[in-house]
Amino acid sequence: MWYMCKDRHLVAEEFNQYFSSVGRNTAKEAMRLADVHNGNILSNPTPIPIIVVAVNQFNLRPVSSATVRAIIISMPSNKSPGPDKINIRVIKDCLHVILEPLTSIINRSLTTSEFPDAWKIAELIPLLKEGDHEVPSNNQPLSLLNVASNVCERVVLDQFSCYLMENNRLSLRQSGNRKKHSTEILNISVSDKILEAMDKKKLSALILLDLSKAFDSVSHTILLQKLSRVGASPDMVNWFCSYLSRRSQYVRIGSAVSSLLPITHCVPQGAILSPLLFSIYVNDLPQAPQTSNLDSYVDDSKVLLYFLIKDLDQATINLEQDLARVANWCSTNQLLPNSSKTKFILIGTQQLLQRLPKEMSLTFLGEVIKPVTSASDLGVTLDTHLTFDSHITKVVSSCMSKLCQINGVKNSFDHKTLLLIISSLVMSKLLYCSLVWANTSSKNIEKLQK
Repeated sequence: MWYMCKDRHLVAEEFNQYFSSVGRNTAKEAMRLADVHNGNILSNPTPIPIIVVAVNQFNLRPVSSATVRAIIISMPSNKSPGPDKINIRVIKDCLHVILEPLTSIINRSLTTSEFPDAWKIAELIPLLKEGDHEVPSNNQPLSLLNVASNVCERVVLDQFSCYLMENNRLSLRQSGNRKKHSTEILNISVSDKILEAMDKKKLSALILLDLSKAFDSVSHTILLQKLSRVGASPDMVNWFCSYLSRRSQYVRIGSAVSSLLPITHCVPQGAILSPLLFSIYVNDLPQAPQTSNLDSYVDDSKVLLYFLIKDLDQATINLEQDLARVANWCSTNQLLPNSSKTKFILIGTQQLLQRLPKEMSLTFLGEVIKPVTSASDLGVTLDTHLTFDSHITKVVSSCMSKLCQINGVKNSFDHKTLLLIISSLVMSKLLYCSLVWANTSSKNIEKLQK
């Protein structure tokens, strides 16, 4: 391995320096980009005012030991331990002894608005994404937190998410962290709208936005303000303030452990509350565009506009203005849009696309974005005619590769285990978002059935 060529402690320190600063540096880059491309955006934007919801504010409630017990029992037994190295199996085995004290600690946290400092430490394990092992940016940190911290977070998540859903505090255009919503539901909604536009002889311009290190660069100050805006009481905002502040992390590579470093930005990686907190952070993002629609699944967002061919020039202007509004929102909220990874695909019937008088391209943050012939959106590859040919081809290729690998080791497993492996590695890919591409050609269906 790469870390055998260097002092592992030095490597761990180097990686920790990078991981702990990436959010802060990304937020600074967002401000710099705003200054370069849009002079009316201040490098220090005016803070979002705290809008206190006077009626039906939410307060955290103490929980019973039965609730804590149910949460612990439901946690996967193979979950890795956090910095305290207390395994979930040990906690389950000792539940009759520790249940009451743990419940008491959690309730004290909820009633005093103080999150224990011992639960704010994260252990990071670098996992290679691509490229050179030695480059920190090529690695994704796997964040491990104490089991007790996860239990407390689950209590808060269950209470708060229930309040948000019952009182419609989250945008209907945010599909992440919503009951009865999924990537498939959002993809179906978007593809149905595109097909409806085709029936009306309209083209659909779909822009798949990319935000650099979105979870890492969340501003705690702005997040606390937005928590107040969705109905969190002052006491609950104080609890989240305690939860987010004074957090620290270290990196482990083998037996080598780095020193602790503070975390000033981000929603905690690997934390149960993080996806919901990020959804609240971007809750007002769909309001940024004025002529197009913006839908999100947590940090994956897309802008969609339908138009007639005769309105091509106006549609281009409208999209560029809406993208500028999105960039303005990102600057105000210290998030960094990545124009080089943002994809633009123009979807319509073959006849409509052939009648285009000129190629449609967009300018976003000083970069010209030309339309691509296919692009991946939440795991589904879309093409210019919405035939899903590219998606089916990729799925078949991936599944065949997995089947060949399984075939090479099939004699090492019994029949039941082999079926489980095939279900996990092959069938999951074949059936993913199947309702989205169900109207594909019979030729593509035959490819899948083979």
